[in-house]
Amino acid sequence: MFENILGQQKIKKLLAGQIKSGKIPHAYIFMGQNGVGRKYTAFEFAKILNCTTNDFAKTDTGACGKCLNCEKISKNLHPDFHLIDFAKQAEMLDEDFEKQKVLKIGTIRNVQKEVATKAHESKWKFFVIEPAEKMNAEAANCLLKTLEEPPDNTILILVARHKETIPQTIVSRSQTLFFQPLQQDTISSFLMLRHSLSAAKAQEIAALSEGSIEEAEKLISGEESEGLSLWLKLKTKDMYISDILELSRSMSRDREKAVEYIDAMIAEAKKDFRFYPKSAADSLDLLTKSRALILQNVNTQTVLDNLFFDLKEIKDNSSALKI
Repeated sequence: MFENILGQQKIKKLLAGQIKSGKIPHAYIFMGQNGVGRKYTAFEFAKILNCTTNDFAKTDTGACGKCLNCEKISKNLHPDFHLIDFAKQAEMLDEDFEKQKVLKIGTIRNVQKEVATKAHESKWKFFVIEPAEKMNAEAANCLLKTLEEPPDNTILILVARHKETIPQTIVSRSQTLFFQPLQQDTISSFLMLRHSLSAAKAQEIAALSEGSIEEAEKLISGEESEGLSLWLKLKTKDMYISDILELSRSMSRDREKAVEYIDAMIAEAKKDFRFYPKSAADSLDLLTKSRALILQNVNTQTVLDNLFFDLKEIKDNSSALKI
C-alpha cells in the first residue's frame, strides 16, 4: 500500500496496518513541512478505502488508480472526498481567493452539514482541511463538536505545519502523524525521473531542498521564496533603525505569517551553516528562540524588533557576509 508515496515508511506502515485491521481513527493530523507528502497521502488513503478494483482487506496492493472512485478522488471531483482549503472556502462563501487568510466558522459549519449526510457514491467519506493551523478560534471550536461525535466511516484529516497553533482539545481527539523531511537520495531520484535532470544537478538541488519536493521544484523553476528574499536582505544590506522597525511592524500584523517567515529564514540559515558555522549557529539560535516566543503569544512586534536588531549585530560583527 501507498506505493506512490515518497519516503515516510513508518507512516505508510502504520496506516496500512490500520486499514488491514479495520481499526481506523476518525481523525488525523498530518504534521510536517510543505512538500513531504502530507496531502498526497490523504488522497491515497481515500483512494485505497474506496477503490472498487483492489481489495485492501485481502492484499497489500494499494488503490488501482483507474476505477471511477480513484479517478474522481485524484481529480478532487468525488462527492465523498472534500478538500477544504482557501480555494474551497472562497467558493463556499462567495469571496475573493486573494482575501482568504484564515479558515472561518462558516466554512466549518458547511463541513458539519456535509459530515452529517450519508455517503453518495462510496463507503468512506473524507474531509481534508488544509492549512489546519489557519483555523480561527471560532472555526476550531466548531470543528471540535464534529470530532466529539464523528459518524461512522467518516475520516477527517487536518494537514498542518505547526502543532502548536492547533488547540489541544483538537490534538487530543486526533492521531498526529509527523511527516519527516525526505532523504536527499529520494528527492534526487524523483527529480531525475520527473524533470529529466542529470544525476549531478538533481543531487545539487536535493541538497538545498531541506527535504521538501516543493522546495526542490521551486529551485528548478528559479522561484525565490519571500523567506529567502527577506534573509538575503537581512544579511546583505545595511539596515538602519527605521528600516528594522518598519520591517518588524509590517511582519507583525499577521502572527502566523511571521512564523512562516521565520521558518523560511531558519531553512536558509541551515544552508549557510555549511559555510559559516559560527555566525549561522548564532542566527539559528536567535531565530528558533524568536519562533518559540511568538508561538507563546509574546508580542510579535517586540520579538521581531529584538530578532532583527540582534541579527544586524551578528552581521556587523562578522568580517564577511556570514549571517
